[in-house]
Amino acid sequence: MTSSPHLLSPFSLGDLTLENRVVLAPLTRARSGVDRIPNELMAEYYAQRTTDNLLISEATVVSPQGIGWQDTPGIYNDAQTEAWKAITNRVHEAGGTIFLQLWHCGRASHSSFHGGELPVSASAVKIDNGDQIHTPTGKHDYETPRALSTEDVVAVVEDYRMAAERAKAAGFDGVEIHSANGYLLDQFLQFKTNQRTDRYGGNLENRCRLLLEVVEAVQTVWPASRVGVRLSPNGAFNDMGSPDYRETFLHIAQQLDTYKLGYLHVMDGLAFGFHDLGRVIN
Repeated sequence: MTSSPHLLSPFSLGDLTLENRVVLAPLTRARSGVDRIPNELMAEYYAQRTTDNLLISEATVVSPQGIGWQDTPGIYNDAQTEAWKAITNRVHEAGGTIFLQLWHCGRASHSSFHGGELPVSASAVKIDNGDQIHTPTGKHDYETPRALSTEDVVAVVEDYRMAAERAKAAGFDGVEIHSANGYLLDQFLQFKTNQRTDRYGGNLENRCRLLLEVVEAVQTVWPASRVGVRLSPNGAFNDMGSPDYRETFLHIAQQLDTYKLGYLHVMDGLAFGFHDLGRVIN
């Protein structure tokens, strides 16, 4: 007989007790419509997947600036916050626990989403892998983004903090900070997309600064055990992959460990597009 836990055995995530170890990973569904307000179809989707387990919501933009997909939900206004309550209530009624994934697309966006204004990033480095982006006006080539100013970056941190507050008001049990797959926080982490010379760029410590400031801001709203972070050290999605990826992601994992997070969610690039710059980080 073995004493090892099995998939259906209980698990403690900080102060949360989960009845099993089955977790719904975040899956982009794009069902919120142009107003990005969660709806009954989404409530049914999450209720169907609740079995006394942990669910991580689809990626949810923290601000209008963060938009980069059609019809994905938001958590930046009162109507969105109120609509999410119907979903968290359905999940809780079924015995589930749900975290909201906080998202900013950064350069993985297009001016069609922003009234003609360019998307933003750590630096003015374009996605250049031959793909196009689906926008409200059809498929377009990616554009060279506008580099955020230092003051702009501070405002982004506040957007995440406000989104964390709204997530709590909407009845979520915690939040996951999306810092993977070539979206904004990942764009700051990686040398390929971060060519800044201010305190958010250059050396490894500076490139990690934005993510750590977001973690700290979110933890003014949620206890550490109710916060997760998603990373993708091996991933090529959204034209990512830096030669120093091993040093970068081992360093950020060590830094995140000091915050006593609820969990670290690591995306496996082998199943999603490996950047092929060296050995896989296991």
